[in-house]
Parts: sequence; C-alpha cells; structure tokens
Amino acid sequence: MHFIPHLELGDVVAGRYQIRRVLGDGGMSRVYLASDLKLTGKIWAVKESISYTGIGVRMEEEASMLISLNHHRLPRIVDFISPDAEGYSYMIMDFIEGVHLDQFVKERKGRLQLERLIVIGLQICEGLHYLHSHHPPVIHRDLKPSNLLVDEEGEIRFIDFGIARNYKEDQSEDTVKLGTVGFAAPEQYGGRQSDGRSDLYSLGAVLMYLGTDYKFSEWSSEAHWVFQQNGYEAMLPIVNRLLQFHPEDRYGSAAEVGNELRELRSQVVSKQQVNKTESFHTKGKGTRCVVIALAGASSGVGTTHTAIMFASALFRTGIRVAIAELDPKSTAFQRISTMINGKDYDLSSVRKFRFAGVQYVRAPSRTELISLLAGNYDCVVCDLGSSRKKEWIEEFIRADLAVAVGSGAEWREEDLVQFMDISREMPGRNLVCCIPLATASILRRLRRKIGLQRVYAIPLEPDPFELGEETVKALSSLYDDLVLRPEGSKSRNTLLKRKRRKGSD
Repeated sequence: MHFIPHLELGDVVAGRYQIRRVLGDGGMSRVYLASDLKLTGKIWAVKESISYTGIGVRMEEEASMLISLNHHRLPRIVDFISPDAEGYSYMIMDFIEGVHLDQFVKERKGRLQLERLIVIGLQICEGLHYLHSHHPPVIHRDLKPSNLLVDEEGEIRFIDFGIARNYKEDQSEDTVKLGTVGFAAPEQYGGRQSDGRSDLYSLGAVLMYLGTDYKFSEWSSEAHWVFQQNGYEAMLPIVNRLLQFHPEDRYGSAAEVGNELRELRSQVVSKQQVNKTESFHTKGKGTRCVVIALAGASSGVGTTHTAIMFASALFRTGIRVAIAELDPKSTAFQRISTMINGKDYDLSSVRKFRFAGVQYVRAPSRTELISLLAGNYDCVVCDLGSSRKKEWIEEFIRADLAVAVGSGAEWREEDLVQFMDISREMPGRNLVCCIPLATASILRRLRRKIGLQRVYAIPLEPDPFELGEETVKALSSLYDDLVLRPEGSKSRNTLLKRKRRKGSD
C-alpha cells in the first residue's frame, strides 16, 4: 500500500512544529525537517504515519517502544501526537545531521577500506546488542542501508523502527510478515517467529551489499567473488555465517559477531602498522588530525573558494575531512547552506552541515575548534578569510600546512609581502603560497619579491565542490609530503611536481 502524505511545506503540527522540507519517504511514512516555533532556532525530525488495519506496527507502539530505549545509536523521541480522525499520527524526534549509509559509501566512490567496513559492522552490532538485550528483546526487522545514518562524527545511527517488535516467547511466528526484500531474513516471510538472529542476517546482507558495489545482498558464488575481489576477503567467513538460511546456523548474538569483528580489526590494524599504511596520518606525528589553514593576503583573492577546493580534493582520496569558517563575519558557509536547503530554511542557529561528503562548521569558538580537531576527522581545513584576529593568526602559524592565498596582480603584491611578514618564523616546510590562475612569470616574480620558493599556481575551477582531475593533482602536491593516504589510494604524480622538474616556472 502506497503512503499518501497529509502534510505540506509550511504546515504546523500541534501548533508548534512547522514543516520545512522532506527528509525521506518510506512505504508507510514520511519524515520531515521541522522548526520549533516555541524554541527559536531548534529543529526536529517529524515522522508522519497512518495506521492501516492489520498492517505494520501502529505509531503509538513504535513511540512507546522508543521511549523505553536509551542508547546513543538509537533515535530519541521527544513528543508524540496521537492519530487524528483520518488516522494520521506524528512522532517528533531528534534531527540527526548526516547521510544514509549507502549514500555515504557512494560519496567515497563506492569503496571503503576493509577496516572501515569492519567498524561499520561493529557499530551496527553495538546497536543490535542493546536492542536484543532489552527486556523483552526488541527485534528491528528492517535493517538496511537507508535505515542507517552516518552522522557528522562518522558514527552509525539507527533512524527507523517502523516495523520493529518485541519478541514474544509464546508466539510461533510473526503476526505481520514485513521487511525489505534482499535484506530481510527468510523466516520473516513466514513459518517461524523472527528473533535477534533475523537482524543478524540483515547485518550480513548490509555488509555484503556495501562490499559488492551494491550488486548483492544475498549469498552466492558470484557475490563471494566480488566481495573477495573488492578487498574484503578477510570478512568472508563472518558474512557467510551471518547469511545462513537457517537461524540456528548463524551467530547466536550480536555480541558474538562483535567479538569476531573486533578480533579481525585488531589483525588488520596490526598488519597496517607493520606496512606503514594505516589510515591517513601525519608523518612522524602519530594519528592525530592534520590541520591545513588558509588565509588571504587581502579580501577578494578567493580564500574560501580555495579552502573548499582543498577539502574537496582531500575527500576525493578517501579522507574524512571537515572545513571550518573561522571568520565570524564571513557569510560564505551560510550562503552554501541556503543553496542546499532553500532560502526559506531557518539557518540562524544551524552552524554545522554536510555537503558533498565534507563537514562544514560555521564560526566555531576556540573550544568548539579544539573539539573538532579532537573528533573523528583525518584532516580539518581552517578558512581564516582575510581576518587578522590574533588567535586565528596563531592557528595559521601552528598549522601542519599554512597556505597564504594571494593575487597575481602586480598592484596587489604588496598585500602579500605585508602578510608574509607575520609568518617569517614558521618552518619553511609548513608554509606555501597559492596564487589562483598565476602564470609562470608571475610565480617567478612573487618568489623573488617575498623570498619564498614554495609559491604555486592554482588552476581555474569554477565549481570548488566538483574538481577536475588536474586540480586534484595540483592541490595534492601541496600536502603529499605531509600525509600518507588511506590504504589502497593511488600516489599522485602531480601537475605542479612535473612543472618543477621541467623548470617551467
């Protein structure tokens, strides 16, 4: 049965929650983003559903179930509006910023490192273990990539419990046989009651789906071959057992699966450390977050545009990256938010959002910046704009890579000279200068003028979110000697390095 939504954009639910946009659709529900008219600036996720006789779990049951749960991987319900005369009811939940798991993988060109796929499995196991340990146990019954979200910290969050149910000891089979074809366990289609092992089958289907370029979610010899060829051979025994037709042939619990995945991850990490190919890190500096700071010698030279290009180029190589707009007077990120969400979307208090795989943070305080650097990112790009605020200049000087963005116009070169005076004490290896659209003669002139050899041209790129291959190569040359790339990514023989070898600039 097709769900027919009742709400439209601008409608107000319960005199308080104003609908802003659609977040997602399901077979029996729709989820919206809504503003709170009582708490200015607060936003929520509103799930609209309708009760059909004999089909699915009524929304009151889902709400009652969620209220009894308390885990960081599960949605937190804050309000429930009972069904109206037409049967429509509304559940108000925390809005989780992030992307669906399948989209998250597709943004990384459809391929994850083995360790990352293991971590995804571990995080799903953590949520399932909590649900299955509840009294009575809660069985999700619709675990699939579109019901899992990757939040801004890279953590898996469960977002839909529309057909979840409590396990009933005295029941021989499920009253309602529901689940998504390809991800639901065989027993969900009748014959016996689903239990925790049904969710474990779905976990295996999710891992198989992600590991085979979205081609397979069930076990077959072809699926086995693709999963193996994609670099996940070490996970095959675990996924194989999860996808067994008979529940008794699968693992007995999510905790048991988690133990196996943790052991496998330990083996993978140990091997990576030996081969020095562990996920992106600073050479000689352990595994802390790398900081790339960009500052404009003057306004209007394209600092923010260049910073976004850096972040986009880093993301293209599989790196978890965030970009912070440090100048509180800048409105660039707010304009990007408006472009994504529409001009009517209330962005006054929304300071973090994700776009094209990159996490954007507007005007963080020093405490928030420290928290960002200590978070789950491999690299943070700091956009200082043309600000000369003392604490932000200190961040520029301390950065692992400090990028001064200047103009190639001769009448503006004094701006660059004056700016470079603030960084004279920086180690030369940490400082570079980027000149958009500069010619070879401009680069030679500026190197003589400012006394710095690491002055490079940045190619023309109208769209900083969708970079051409030559631009990615040009930018990567600036941090290739600073970082190691994720396992499996290619080392880039960059455009700028080729130019230097030829002596063309």
